[in-house]
Amino acid sequence: MERLLAKYKDEDTKNLRKSGVVKRNTLNSNSFWKTSLHTILTCKIRCWNKRARRLQLRGIEMRQAAMESMKKRKKAVEDFEDDTDEAGNYEVEDDNDDDYIPLPPPGPEKKARVMQGRSSKKSAIEYLMWKQEQKASIKDRELDLKQQELEFQKAKYQEGKEEREHRQEMNRLEMEEKRTFLEILKNKSKEN
Repeated sequence: MERLLAKYKDEDTKNLRKSGVVKRNTLNSNSFWKTSLHTILTCKIRCWNKRARRLQLRGIEMRQAAMESMKKRKKAVEDFEDDTDEAGNYEVEDDNDDDYIPLPPPGPEKKARVMQGRSSKKSAIEYLMWKQEQKASIKDRELDLKQQELEFQKAKYQEGKEEREHRQEMNRLEMEEKRTFLEILKNKSKEN
């Protein structure tokens, strides 16, 4: 019976598809996935191309700005060199030599910043000794804390031990009372 129903249902859906009443599920078709994958990839490629182009344009702008500033610096240096003589003094165009006061030469050029190492091996050794002392003091504090914790646990155990011994003694006394009570009942039952 179930086979007949399953066969009828399959044939019914096939006939409905053929007639156009029911369309196939487009999610299962390969063409749907291919087209959606293609559109996704093209969108991503476009985004990547736009981003690459923006970065390229930004790089070109930065290079042009750097070239312009370099040209200005070169021009300023050339102008300065043209205005000074071999001794580094500015040329004066006045004919009065008695008023001539040489200008001081310009300041020294900026030197490249050199990484400064440690001043001596002694300072490195002192630093390492200080660091070791710090580690040792931290370890000492940790040991003190562990010692205090151990002492606290011992005290707690001793407290619990006394309490357990007290309970054990009470249980022993209760058991003795029960035994004596049972003995008394046995004796009374034997007398009767």
